[in-house]
Amino acid sequence: FAEATTFWQLMLARGAQGAASAAVLCGGMSLIAETHPAAVRGSAMGLAQTGLALGLLCGPLIGGLLFQRLGRRRTFRLAAGIVLANAAAMMGLMGLAPPERTEPRVDGDSSSEEKANKSLASSSRRLLTNHDILAVTASTFIIHAVVGVIKPISQVVLDTEFGMDIVHRSFVISIATLAYLVTAPFSGVLSDRMSKPRLVTLSLLLMSASSAFFALRHLGIWAFYICVGLLGVAMGLQKSSSQSLLADLVDKH
Repeated sequence: FAEATTFWQLMLARGAQGAASAAVLCGGMSLIAETHPAAVRGSAMGLAQTGLALGLLCGPLIGGLLFQRLGRRRTFRLAAGIVLANAAAMMGLMGLAPPERTEPRVDGDSSSEEKANKSLASSSRRLLTNHDILAVTASTFIIHAVVGVIKPISQVVLDTEFGMDIVHRSFVISIATLAYLVTAPFSGVLSDRMSKPRLVTLSLLLMSASSAFFALRHLGIWAFYICVGLLGVAMGLQKSSSQSLLADLVDKH
């Protein structure tokens, strides 16, 4: 991002950013699922989502201020340094304190490993054709698709329709992140005590309401505030409950 001079370079940087984010989130949530029993898995995932929300809450605010003060290149160079420091810290922690799985692996001979590999391939095929898992996947796709549409358009709307600069736009978008920050751990605790599919369904209903308020923004900025607030609540509910549900389904099948 810092050195990009063309649209395609920005596209490439954005793609690399998405791939890195997917690797960290998928790997991190899988690690939590392996190291926490089902009874507390939702709470653990909710806590992890809280850390993510804190970063998303601080990032736009600090990034907007730095962008105005330092410019694009210095801001993204600083971000690159933070990412490298984070990667080094994760590798160091994994080396110093390796995670302990709830069900330790048992080493065996080559024939046992071959059978395990075949079993893994067979299990993967079953998981990819399981209706419950496909339903959770669909809910995740819908939530992120709506966020993917509203989030970039919001920047344009706040600029052209409400005349906000980048700092004020960052504050408004942070309403969603703040709602996400509050909802994620609460949703994780609820998912350990309530029906996870119902929580996922509730998140989809809230996302629908958020989209409706986005369409009603011509009534005033208050409609936009409600839109981004519901957006954050829906994301917090869906992520913690669906990831915990997905881990339960993988254990079951």
